[in-house]
Amino acid sequence: MPLNHFHTGRQTPIIAGPGSLEQLPELRRRLGASRYMIISDQGLAATGLVDALVDDLTADAEVDTFLAPTGEPSVATADEAAAAVRALPGRPLVIGLGGGTALDIAKLVAALAESQGDMENYLLARTPWAGRVPAVMVPTTSGTGSEVTRTSILTDVEGRKLWAWGDELLPDAVLLDPVLTRGLPAPLTATTGLDAFVHALEATTGQGRHTFIEAPALQAIRQVGQALPTAVTTPNDLVARQRMQEAACLAGQAIDNGGTGIAHNIGHALGSCFHLPHGVAVTLALEASLAWSVADNEACFAPAAHALKAGSKAQELPRLFRELADQTRFNQALAPFATLTLDTETLALTMQKEENAPMARNAARRPTGEDWQWLADATVTVFDRRVAELATQNREISA
Repeated sequence: MPLNHFHTGRQTPIIAGPGSLEQLPELRRRLGASRYMIISDQGLAATGLVDALVDDLTADAEVDTFLAPTGEPSVATADEAAAAVRALPGRPLVIGLGGGTALDIAKLVAALAESQGDMENYLLARTPWAGRVPAVMVPTTSGTGSEVTRTSILTDVEGRKLWAWGDELLPDAVLLDPVLTRGLPAPLTATTGLDAFVHALEATTGQGRHTFIEAPALQAIRQVGQALPTAVTTPNDLVARQRMQEAACLAGQAIDNGGTGIAHNIGHALGSCFHLPHGVAVTLALEASLAWSVADNEACFAPAAHALKAGSKAQELPRLFRELADQTRFNQALAPFATLTLDTETLALTMQKEENAPMARNAARRPTGEDWQWLADATVTVFDRRVAELATQNREISA
């Protein structure tokens, strides 16, 4: 392998283990914040986790909350939350509590609170951030890795999935408490965990890969393969839950330095066109594209295949990934979308739009010409096949 040049981003301090939330008062004091602002979402609030954290923190300082609508984060929600933070007296500690939606919004809000203008100004890195208020991320899912990345994903008024980027989006600390993930339903455990796998695989095989990307990415792949099936079938297994939190975080660090690839290009297009959740979309996209990506690129995929199953070759990776998705009952996550009809031409066109171009450029194999339509067709074929499998599985359960 020839010598290469690279640089890595700042690493966010991570505090892991059951009871990590108890560190918040000390973090608030150390970061010079006078109060708390918890950014979460309505779905998580319904579980009681938000109220429980408010109760725990009220004895230490004033606590405010902002609850985002359930679903993908939006430009409008980021602006609304930022206005709430700007209106607070004193300097708040922004706490992102939840999955990708809450974490992405919290990161944006912390930066918007110290920057001029609306969220629209900062999409696709059009404007540099002016700074941020202190921020701590507390993930309650194990997939997005958003807690340790300089990127946030959100939708605009047209439903397009866009991104914002900057060093200011890195928080001051991350708390990984596996207790918070025990109540995650099996389909969400599966899709968020498979999302972490996709992150790790695309980072370690992307155009910008280097040693400091490969190390966390390959370890993330190992831990997802070992822990995700257990986390799905035995939700109270805190060892598996913490291993998955670690894997998601490692994969997040990998994509923060190495970016993502073709599965995310397709996945973002699926989200924009058909509003499939991110973990569902990238899982379908990776299954559809992986054999195509591996072709003539066996050397860069071989370490990932070995990490997932010792002794495996690159050509086996597509089968191994399908088996992992089946082990984790991925088809159950498709139930809410079983009646969708996906249009391949619309998908192919959206994959080629500006907001999705960086992911295609970074892919191990870059699509050209007819590849776009082939990949779109393959993705829809995987979706239709898995929906049919789900119907068969449900009939067998009912019989």
